Amino acid sequence: MDYQEKIIDSSQFREVMGRFATGVTIVTVQESDVLHGMTVNSFTSVSLEPMLTLICLDKGATTTEILRRTVKFTVNILHTDQKHLARRFAESDNERDRFDGIGYTISEEGTPILDDVLGYLTCTVINIVEGGDHYIFIGEVVDLAYAENDRQPLLYYRGNYNSLADEAQSRGKG
Repeated sequence: MDYQEKIIDSSQFREVMGRFATGVTIVTVQESDVLHGMTVNSFTSVSLEPMLTLICLDKGATTTEILRRTVKFTVNILHTDQKHLARRFAESDNERDRFDGIGYTISEEGTPILDDVLGYLTCTVINIVEGGDHYIFIGEVVDLAYAENDRQPLLYYRGNYNSLADEAQSRGKG
């Protein structure tokens, strides 16, 4: 196969990237006492010294614009029993109602921390980089905590929410 002759389109790119399993998070922000958040799977650690993370957010998302102004965010790491939250915060039509009936506390930085997550990191933005149709936010961790339980992380793989058990089960069927 000659890779130089191949024409790549965005649907092919999406298919290939869909084969990379990622964890699922909800990034939360607050501005003028109004809570905002969105489901994000483009999250990773960058550095231990200093402790840095990065998230990639769509340029057109309301949460993105608020984060550009407030420069504070919390990454809430979801477990398999929180698929409903991942779906709720991924919907584009209910931006204002996403927190209705959901337990949370407000961090010292003023960002929502969702109840019962596997862990969270609260960050202050130190850099914003444009990356195509997204902004890449690099944040310095100012607070964090994790749950002491045996819950499994929620994964995103090939366009679906999964668990480690789901993936192991599907491999056993083949």
